[in-house]
Amino acid sequence: DGAVVVSGDAGAGPSKLLGSVDAARRRGRLVAEESELDESAVVNTVVENRVLVVVDDKKDKGAAPILDRLTSLLNEAFDSDIAVDTFSPTSNIPIGGKNAQTAVIFASSLNDRSSLESLLGRILKRTAPVAGGTVGMPPSHVLIVSSLGTERTNKMPYSMQNLFGGKLDKLREIEQAIVAISRSRIPGKQSPLDYTIVKFGDVTSDAAKGGGDADIAIQPGDVLDGEIGPNAAANVLMQAMAYQPYARNSTLCTTGSLPLDAESSMGMAAWNDKFLCLYGPELLRVEAGRGADGGVLDSKFEQLGQYVKQWSMNYEGDRKGTGLTTPVLVRKSRKPPSEFDGVVVRSGVRILFQTTNTGDRYKSAAEERKEEGERGAARGAVAKKSSSSAKPLVTKARKEGGVEVMVEKTTEGNIRIRARRCNVDSKTIVKEMSEEVIVRSLKKAVEAW
Repeated sequence: DGAVVVSGDAGAGPSKLLGSVDAARRRGRLVAEESELDESAVVNTVVENRVLVVVDDKKDKGAAPILDRLTSLLNEAFDSDIAVDTFSPTSNIPIGGKNAQTAVIFASSLNDRSSLESLLGRILKRTAPVAGGTVGMPPSHVLIVSSLGTERTNKMPYSMQNLFGGKLDKLREIEQAIVAISRSRIPGKQSPLDYTIVKFGDVTSDAAKGGGDADIAIQPGDVLDGEIGPNAAANVLMQAMAYQPYARNSTLCTTGSLPLDAESSMGMAAWNDKFLCLYGPELLRVEAGRGADGGVLDSKFEQLGQYVKQWSMNYEGDRKGTGLTTPVLVRKSRKPPSEFDGVVVRSGVRILFQTTNTGDRYKSAAEERKEEGERGAARGAVAKKSSSSAKPLVTKARKEGGVEVMVEKTTEGNIRIRARRCNVDSKTIVKEMSEEVIVRSLKKAVEAW
């Protein structure tokens, strides 16, 4: 579910984190170990807040105003100054990324996937200690700034943008590369690497000027269309880098504007709610109106929770009439309320997809006979051993995906229903058609309620 590590005084403001969660934990252990040996070592092991930026200003004209504003926002957020080192992709970027916690890479500044792989091969390499210094710690969070439309090159206007040179296809390959590199890290041998992919539309210089209200949209994946102002873009990057755990190992798209005089209207609770859709990610959100005032007990919330529970019973048993071909299990949701999510009470169900002999699980009759023969031989070998020496084979159940439906009452007293993807990991094959069937049925049921 993600975690946030407090930087500085917990009472001074919201929790902040540069780099990955695991990297922050390791730094804390190193500081504790060195402090036991030498009290003065604590001063020497304090990590300087540092961000590495890779961008070609000539290729990405909108990057400069975003980075100027982002630097100001980071320095305002952290107690100590943050060093922001900017390099061109063709320059001699230091091995280990100058021990920056986070690397921000503008995908449009790179040529292709191999360019990113070569770049990360350099900046993610650990450096040896020099003259009694500490071992270098390369970036543990890579934030890729990409473009809207990389997953919609078959639709206008992105098909036209991709027509000559396959610009969006190359950006998509870069996005896929960072995901693959992050997931291929070997636990215990390589430090974990978080990634975030942020997709912007055209950056308009006038969107951040003048009056007006904050108008920022954030959605998982690649579904939005439109422009973005540099101040809005910088604020989204800063939130993804330093505040929002749900932005880790996620892809998001964002559009809109945030005038300078409207920044105060976007408090941390508002930002948390905008990034909440990345958790899962979110498949549906329906506002059900105002709840009762005065605490957790709310008859409207209870009634809607019971209604959703009864709706979910349609998917138990033989599933006739549900439109699902995938077998499922219905279980109670145990996700507790969360102040970070802005939720004071929640209830719900999890509709979990079960294993089927389709896709990569399909086996021909010959393959099944061969497998049965191997199992028989294995059982014969085990039978020859004494029961005391035989060890049971333990296998971890594969996560097949699912949909979690939650009824929530927010800290502002509103009641809503959210559906999100659940029971997934990097090996799960997402069953989008089954998800759509469930979400469509849920939406229809809520409208009837």
